[in-house]
Amino acid sequence: MKKQYFFSFVLATLSFIAAKSLQKVGVENYYYEKATTFLKEDGFLNFTRPNRISLLPMGIQSFSDITFLDSTVLICLQEDKKSLVLLDLYSNHVSSPLNIDLPNKINDFSRIDSTIILIDDESRVHFLLPPYDSTSLVSESDVLGAWKSSATCIHESTRRMFILTQNNIDVDNPVSNSIYTYNTSKRKLNEKVLFDILISDIELFALENNITIPKNKSTELNDTVSQFIFNPIAMSVHPKTNEIYILSLENRSIIVFNQFGEVIDIKILDEKLVSNPRAITFHPSGDLLISNSDLMSPAIVRIKWNKLFHSNTTHGLVPVR
Repeated sequence: MKKQYFFSFVLATLSFIAAKSLQKVGVENYYYEKATTFLKEDGFLNFTRPNRISLLPMGIQSFSDITFLDSTVLICLQEDKKSLVLLDLYSNHVSSPLNIDLPNKINDFSRIDSTIILIDDESRVHFLLPPYDSTSLVSESDVLGAWKSSATCIHESTRRMFILTQNNIDVDNPVSNSIYTYNTSKRKLNEKVLFDILISDIELFALENNITIPKNKSTELNDTVSQFIFNPIAMSVHPKTNEIYILSLENRSIIVFNQFGEVIDIKILDEKLVSNPRAITFHPSGDLLISNSDLMSPAIVRIKWNKLFHSNTTHGLVPVR
């Protein structure tokens, strides 16, 4: 009996310490606490050699947004922005559109647990529960903000939805895009920006790491300058690294950010493999899936996550075979 009381006392003490720690960190800094303690897995994605390219069935239009419902089924937003369908990756079967009867177009969507979170083109949030039809649709009356989302995704470790917004770029505001967080449990937007994205940071990273990035010429203040065009349309968090991958419509580029908004990599997709990427998401294994909106042969391109491990017989990290 004494052991049981002692054990209960220890649990209560630990709970008190945890509560005090969270209070000390603060609600706004909770993300940074979780990000710092995340155990990153070593590995890489080989963008030059896709693991699989699955052509969509005849008559199915390409997808403008994708995310996993489970390990084998994708939720897909068709390009009309009105219809959600389910794609079974094993059978390559596409379901009939989900009957959700949403009056507005769907701008972006994410999934957490069994709930699909929709953002319409008026920046209103809707929650779609099983059985995923109009009878299980719950809509919020308030709009998120005056801005329009460019992409959303779920950050699993904090159970937040990331919302990427498009900003008007001018001399006084060089910020290209901003990322906000939406608490899916409290159903509340944190109005404080998680981090901003500057095109100049992307260009500087490319310069310092000898990465050639395509640039377009534009005229600013009567001067002709070359500038990297960043027009994000999709975003996903890597489940093994917590890094944020953002797909830009221009030049088939993927910019990778760490958890604190710093550019850590730039990938330009090979046009021969992915001609018109429109959406990205990660499989729980770490594989990257890309929706390729090729007019003649729309497809889902899968790029394998190659885990690395420390070898006792060789120096450094080696791939898992």
